[in-house]
Amino acid sequence: MNYDYYRAYVPEGAESFRKDEAFLYTHACHTVDQVLAWFGRLLEVRSDVRQLLGKGRMNDYFDLDLFYEGFKVSVKSSYFRAKARPSFELYGRRGCFVKETEDRQEADLKKFYLPAGHPDFGLDLPEHYGTLTWYDDAGNYHEEKVPSEKGDYARYYDALYETLLNGALPLVTEEETMEQMRILAEAGKELC
Repeated sequence: MNYDYYRAYVPEGAESFRKDEAFLYTHACHTVDQVLAWFGRLLEVRSDVRQLLGKGRMNDYFDLDLFYEGFKVSVKSSYFRAKARPSFELYGRRGCFVKETEDRQEADLKKFYLPAGHPDFGLDLPEHYGTLTWYDDAGNYHEEKVPSEKGDYARYYDALYETLLNGALPLVTEEETMEQMRILAEAGKELC
């Protein structure tokens, strides 16, 4: 999973390091949260977290390898990527799935195209679909576009409302939250 930007002005404009503003904590939390929701507790974390402008400056890059039994999930991001890497890449023994962009929710929000009254809010167009490439049992090559599932950021906030006001079970468990905090704290321990 990659969450790249070219926003060099952000780290260049930060004259000092503050842990609560570190790129690791403000951005990796989103992707690590997804990994924990999909795959659960992991076995091991290895990380490369950097302050490319030097010590005492904003953290502006991270590369986390999250190890599970039989597979690894890499979560990467940088403020200095003039060309973003694909948002999602999945590689297996006989094929791969690559999705170049995240879903359209954020792009729609930036244009003030809001979910209320717009059933197409956040829906990917065919040019945003991921590509599935694989070899079948006979060794034949296949490649196809895969329509995206519809995302919905608001479901999280609806679930939070139900938890706080109506006592529903939380969508994100305390264990998942604590595991995410442990992963980020371990990855960021060298930052200063």
